[in-house]
Amino acid sequence: MKTIKFVKPLLFLAVTLLIFYLIFKKIDYVSLKEVFLNAKWQYLTTGALIIVLTQVISAKKWQVVLKAMDYSLSFWDSFRIIMAASPVSAVIPAKAGDLIRAYYLKDKIPAAKVAGGVVAERFIDISILAFYSFLGALFFKNWLIFGISSSVIFLILLVFLIINRIRIPLGNWQERIESFLLVSKIFIREPKKLLPILFYGAILWLSPILTAKFFFLGLGVSVPLLYVAAAFPLAIFVSLLPITIAGMGTRDSAIIYLFSQFASTPVCLGVGLLYSLFAYWFLALLGLPFMKKML
Repeated sequence: MKTIKFVKPLLFLAVTLLIFYLIFKKIDYVSLKEVFLNAKWQYLTTGALIIVLTQVISAKKWQVVLKAMDYSLSFWDSFRIIMAASPVSAVIPAKAGDLIRAYYLKDKIPAAKVAGGVVAERFIDISILAFYSFLGALFFKNWLIFGISSSVIFLILLVFLIINRIRIPLGNWQERIESFLLVSKIFIREPKKLLPILFYGAILWLSPILTAKFFFLGLGVSVPLLYVAAAFPLAIFVSLLPITIAGMGTRDSAIIYLFSQFASTPVCLGVGLLYSLFAYWFLALLGLPFMKKML
């Protein structure tokens, strides 16, 4: 068991390094260096600040999710939990580290309910991102992105429909599974409780789109905002594949492919690296004091 726990992180690291090796075979370090030397730092700083401010919105959204489950949590406690989860989410693929919220709340809320809330929240987040992508793809008549975003929305609606109807007798596991699925069923049966979460989620998930827009501007390229809204969510979806650390490599490859008509490979790679730096590693650094205190 200990060997498996040790091997998995090494495997994720190896895949991440392999992808970056393949990317850097297509570009030279000098061109990437030139991109950053000529960067407009006021745009990059704006993009970074947007990422930091999203933690405030994330905390409010998590507070609303718990309220929908009939649990009360102060905004400050919610913010502490969100920040304390950042270091774990940065190193565990697919942001599964957010499930550590269940550990932080173990003395107040059953772990299965918290985990179910995290998963339901993640499905809602993906739906919102897919909706932004859907609108942008429709405007640009990009039928590939349109088809992918439509499929994501349909599959998530299907998952929630199945969850609402699921009845599986599993003996001792029945209560845990029912607790895990509780929040998803609440959203389906009491849609009014879903509206505030959709509101904060819609604001929250504009942030990566705006951040990517400012990062492109900072590296000297103007990409239409609606196209960023169409394409960047797909890069985020790809980064959720549990094969690399913090989605690095997979996200960068997707950005290079999706934005090739607007920006050079070094610029696209620069945007991907900046997003990883601030949306994952900088937030993880800020979250370390909160994590230490929570543990």
